[in-house]
Amino acid sequence: MCLGVPDEARTRPAVLILTGVGLTAAVARRPIAELQKRFLVLGPAGGGQAEAGNIGVPTAEDALALLEAAGAEEAHVVGLSFGATVAQEIAIRYPNRVSSLILGSSTAGGELYAPPERAVRDFVRRLGELPAEEGLWASVPYLYAPATWRRHAPLVGEDIARRMTGPLDPRAYSRQRAIARAHDAAVRLREITVPTLVLHGEQDRILPLDNGRRLAAAIHGAQFMSLPGGGHAFPTDVSEANQTLVSFLLAHPRRRQDSAPRRTRRATRA
Repeated sequence: MCLGVPDEARTRPAVLILTGVGLTAAVARRPIAELQKRFLVLGPAGGGQAEAGNIGVPTAEDALALLEAAGAEEAHVVGLSFGATVAQEIAIRYPNRVSSLILGSSTAGGELYAPPERAVRDFVRRLGELPAEEGLWASVPYLYAPATWRRHAPLVGEDIARRMTGPLDPRAYSRQRAIARAHDAAVRLREITVPTLVLHGEQDRILPLDNGRRLAAAIHGAQFMSLPGGGHAFPTDVSEANQTLVSFLLAHPRRRQDSAPRRTRRATRA
């Protein structure tokens, strides 16, 4: 059933949030909960308002279609994990549609890519072969900081339970991995001109910390923040990071004050 975006939400600045198709889609529920207090949060699920645990990743063109559906000329763009590769493409190719940019747990790819240890590479390669729920649980030591899965297991359980409420398609994971391996924005990052924040967990095993450092260094004026105690799933590991994310967006209001979401019948609730 398609529902229109509530009138009250239309008056808020738009935030487009993009994640991977795996467990990070559920981890994103934590920043989404904070963002929804101040922003109209959009995501690919259903073409309208983002709903944690079932977000997925579109192409840059699909993402723009979401803005059109919500009647938003401009939006903040938040990319987490694989979703940040799409966010990079949007900021490079469509800068006039982006108010500000946040890239979390990401890499520029190409010559700026810092690979993980061999054990991690081997796990990522065979993850698509595991049954869906088994794959989620097996991912825990790779995605979360050790302190989280050892001392705060209920938080991990919440993320996995949330992710299991949406479809888990191994083919989507395989497509995501292929696109991630081909991603190379190293040379083009200088074309990003919008205010940018790069967040990266210091204990990220999937994309080691140097990926975040190199990514931020290649974007003119980008702010870089490393997160002690944070892994690839830092929104769960470090709850304060979600407030940092919101504060950055509030400090960078949309550039065109006439770009508030327009009324449209095509916008839907995820």
